[in-house]
Amino acid sequence: MKTLFLEAHVSMDITLSEEQLNQLPKEIGLFTTVQFIDSLQPLVKQLEKHGIAVKLLRGKHTQRDGQILGCEYLDYPAPAFLYIGDGQFHPQAIAIKNNKAIYCYNPYSKEMKLFDRTDIEKIVKQHKAAILKFLSADTIGVIISTKPGQQFLKRSIELKERCEAKGKKVYLMISNTVDFTQMNNFPFVECWVNSACPRIGIDDKNKVDKPMVNLEDVYELI
Repeated sequence: MKTLFLEAHVSMDITLSEEQLNQLPKEIGLFTTVQFIDSLQPLVKQLEKHGIAVKLLRGKHTQRDGQILGCEYLDYPAPAFLYIGDGQFHPQAIAIKNNKAIYCYNPYSKEMKLFDRTDIEKIVKQHKAAILKFLSADTIGVIISTKPGQQFLKRSIELKERCEAKGKKVYLMISNTVDFTQMNNFPFVECWVNSACPRIGIDDKNKVDKPMVNLEDVYELI
């Protein structure tokens, strides 16, 4: 089936108030989602005119400078961040790997807030504990999706071979949609490895009884 993806952009002027500009540090990494991407350049000019150095960062799978996807969490080279958009989903992706200040400006409400790291710090601790469990586990289950863009069968098989060389038993579980209730039917699995959307291994780990890690977080460890 042929698929056509069309970007939906918001026609909006994004301008920060003098008070909001003064809250920002002198160097930031700037992010937004695709709908606001056309509004970035005027904002960059305003920030630079105020003496703020701006880096337009981008995710690994994005097409535009300054664009971020919620499914990516990477180390980004900036001392602090400014996110343009509504909601917490995308700032969470930045916060998972970057223990730095994240300023969030909502273009609809015109409010700017500093991202609250309380919840994400708990998630990061759980994530580190799950990686330790993966290293000590004897039996691993690898979740593989058949969805386009989320299917990493070859890399999952490579992980299986590496784990088995270390004496671990590995089961490959393949499906189109991940059903978390079904995962609890495999009590012999001590730790799950998610190879589909990385946010599953972050946001949905509490939906299963056993620890869960993402493929990219453990691939180089084993």
